[in-house]
Amino acid sequence: MIKLILSLIFLIICCKINPIQSFKLITLTTGPASDLGFNNMVNQGRIGVSKAMKIEDSRIYIVSGRNETYALLLPLVQNDDIDLVICSSQDHADACKDIAALYLNSPTIKTQFLVRGSGATTKNLIQISYNYGSINYISGMFAGLQTIKNKIGFLSPGAAAKNNDSFVYAFWLGAKQVNPDIEFYYYNIGSYMDQDKTIAATQDLIDIYGCDVIADTLDDFSAGNVAIQRGQYALGTNGFPQRDVYGENVIYSYAYNWTKYFLPIAGSVANGTVPGKWYADFNKEDNYNFYDLSFGFEVSQNIKELLINQSRILATTERAKHPYYCNQYMEAYTKQYNLSRQANTINCVTTSAFFYINQPVGDMIYLGNYEIRLAKIEFSSSVQKGFSIASGCLIGLVILMMIGIVYYKDTPSIRSASPIFLNFSLIGGIIIYIGIIIWVGPVNTHQCNARFWLVTLGFSTLIGSLVVKNFRIWLIFDNPELKSIKITNYQLFPWVGLCLVINIVLMAILTSVGDLKAIEAQGIDSLGKYEYMTVCKMNHAGASTLYSILAYFAALLLVGVFVSWKIRIVDIEEFNESKAIANTLYAVSFCLFVIVPLMISPQDKQSETIILCVAGLFITTAALLIVFIPKFWRVFIYGKEGTNEMFKQKKSSSVATARAESASKNSSGGVNSGGQKTNRRGNVVSGDFTDDSESSLSEPNKPNNIDGTVNVTAGAVLAEFTDDSISEYDENEVVEQQPQESTTTQE
Repeated sequence: MIKLILSLIFLIICCKINPIQSFKLITLTTGPASDLGFNNMVNQGRIGVSKAMKIEDSRIYIVSGRNETYALLLPLVQNDDIDLVICSSQDHADACKDIAALYLNSPTIKTQFLVRGSGATTKNLIQISYNYGSINYISGMFAGLQTIKNKIGFLSPGAAAKNNDSFVYAFWLGAKQVNPDIEFYYYNIGSYMDQDKTIAATQDLIDIYGCDVIADTLDDFSAGNVAIQRGQYALGTNGFPQRDVYGENVIYSYAYNWTKYFLPIAGSVANGTVPGKWYADFNKEDNYNFYDLSFGFEVSQNIKELLINQSRILATTERAKHPYYCNQYMEAYTKQYNLSRQANTINCVTTSAFFYINQPVGDMIYLGNYEIRLAKIEFSSSVQKGFSIASGCLIGLVILMMIGIVYYKDTPSIRSASPIFLNFSLIGGIIIYIGIIIWVGPVNTHQCNARFWLVTLGFSTLIGSLVVKNFRIWLIFDNPELKSIKITNYQLFPWVGLCLVINIVLMAILTSVGDLKAIEAQGIDSLGKYEYMTVCKMNHAGASTLYSILAYFAALLLVGVFVSWKIRIVDIEEFNESKAIANTLYAVSFCLFVIVPLMISPQDKQSETIILCVAGLFITTAALLIVFIPKFWRVFIYGKEGTNEMFKQKKSSSVATARAESASKNSSGGVNSGGQKTNRRGNVVSGDFTDDSESSLSEPNKPNNIDGTVNVTAGAVLAEFTDDSISEYDENEVVEQQPQESTTTQE
C-alpha cells in the first residue's frame, strides 16, 4: 500500500514539472475550422502541435477585429498563464502586439505572441510571414496549361477585406508565361468568406465571360463547387487540400502545412529559446517546405515535372529575383503607379512595393467589386391573366345589362327602379372591375394610386346610387298623409355627387399626405436573400386616411341597411328592393369583415392581392346580380305589363290605401266650401298623386271607392318618382276627393 501511494506521488510530481504537458496554447482564427480553407489549415497546424507536444490545454477561438480580439485575449493572458498565442490573421495583429507590449517586461506573465507579418520582434513577440506570391505563380502556370478556351477567372477578397491583389497578379503572370494567349478576368468579393457573392461571381465568370478555369484565394470552396456543378474541373487554390475531399473533381490543389512551422516555434517557446522571425515558402528542405502540391490523374507527367521543377527553382532563388518581382511589365507599372524599384534595376519591384500592386497589370481585366444583382420576383402571370380575363368578361356582362336597361326602360320593372340610377350602379361596377385589372398589373407609383382611386370611386358610385334611389322609395311610400312628394332625378343627383365628393376628398388626402408609392421590398413573401418584389407602400398618415375611407364606406352601408329596412313594407314587387339591397349590403359587409383585418395585418403580399381582388369581384358581381337579375327576370316573364296585373289595372297598393284611409279619418284638415276634403295645409285632395302623364288630375266623372277612400295605383306611383315632368307641380299637391253620395266602383 505504501509503495502504491509513493508511486502516485512520484507521477504527480513528474507531471507538474513536465513543461510540455503543462504548456498552454491559444489559437485565434477569423472563421470556423470547417471552412475548408485557411482557418481549417491553421487549425490543422494547432492539432499537429498539440499531438506532437502532447498539449492538453490547446484552445481555439474565432474572433476578428482589433477591439474584439483585445477584449477576448487580455483576460485570458492575465488569468490563465498562457504560454503561446497564435494570432493567425492580420486582423488579430494589432491587438496581439498591444498586449505583448503591455507585458513586455512583466515578471509574472511570460506569454509569447506569434503574429503575421515581417516587422520588428521583441522578446515576447514573434513574427511569421509566408510567400503567397510563389504558390500563386505556380498555380497560375497550371491554369495557363490547363485551359482549353484560354479564358481564366479569378476571385480575390480585395481591398475591402484589407487585402491586396498582388497574388492575383502573380497568378496571372504564371499563366501568361506559359500561355500568352489567355484572357484573364477577376472580381473582388470584398470578404474572405461570402458564399452568396462567390457563387454568383463564379457563375458570371462561367456564363458571361466563358472561363473554363476558375481559381480563388477565399476561405471556402464555393467557387470550386460551382465549377464542379457546371461540369468543369475545380482548382484548390486557397491552401486546403481540396483533392482529399473532392477527389478527381479537383484537378490541382495545394495545401499550407502550418505544423512544420508552428511546431518548432512552440518547441522554442517551451525551451525558452525563441527566434524572432519566421518565413514560410517553398523550401529545399522538406521539413520546412510550406506548400504541398497535389495533381489529378488527368494531369500529364510533363506538366507535373514542369511545375515541380519550377517550385524547386523558386525555393533556391532569392525571393527578390522571383519572376513576379522582376519581369517586362514592372518597368512601366512601377513608373505609372509610383512604386519603388530594386536598386540598380528598371524592371524589378521591391518586396515592400509588391504588396501595393492592386491595379491590373498588362492585359488583366478587372471586373470590379462584385455585387449580387437582385432578382425581381414578379406577381404570378397566371393570376394576373385570370383576374384580367374575369374582370373583362364581367365588364362585357355589365355593358349588356346597360344596353338592356336602355332597351327596356319603359317596362314597369325597369322604370320603377329608376333606369338612370341603375346605369350609375352599373358604371360603378365597371369602374371597380377596371380597378381590379390595374390592381393585379405591373406595380409602379401611378398604378398604386390609380387602383385605390378606381376601386373606391366605383364602390361609392355603385352603393351610393343604390342607396339614394331607394331613399326616394322610402320617402314616397312612408307617407301617412299621402303628400305629393315630388323627388326628381335631378334632385337626387347631388346626393350621389355628395357620395363621390366625400370619396374624392378622402382619396385626395391619401394621395397628398399618404406618400403612396411603389418600393422595392426584400424579406417579404418568403423571398430569397437576393430577391425583391415591387409593392405599394404608404406612410402612417396614409394608413389613417385609408381607415377613414373604410369608415365612410361602413357608414354608407349602414344607411343602406336602414333604407332597406324602411321599404320592406312596400308590397309592389317592382318598388320593393329591400331584399335585394339587404342581400347586397350583407354580402358587402361580410367581405369587409374579411378585408379590413387583412389590410391592417401583415400578410403575404401576393396572397393579400389575391384575396382583395377576389373579394372585390365577389362584392361587385354579387351586388349587380342580386339587384338586376330579378328585374330582367320580371321583364322576361311579364314583359311590359308588370307583375300580377298590377300595372294592367292600376291595382292599388294595400299599404298605401291603408295609410290613405288612416289619413282620411285622422287628418286635421277639413271640408272646404266646395265639398272637397283638404289636408292639413288646406290643399285640395285629389283622387291620385301622379302627374299628367299618368292622368293624375282629378277626373270629374271618375268615382271614388264606396267607403270614400282613394285608389293609390301602382302606375301613379311609378310616374311620381320616375318621370321628370312631375316637377310641374307644387310639392304639396297631395289631395283626396270627398266621397260621392252615390255608390261607385273602383276603376
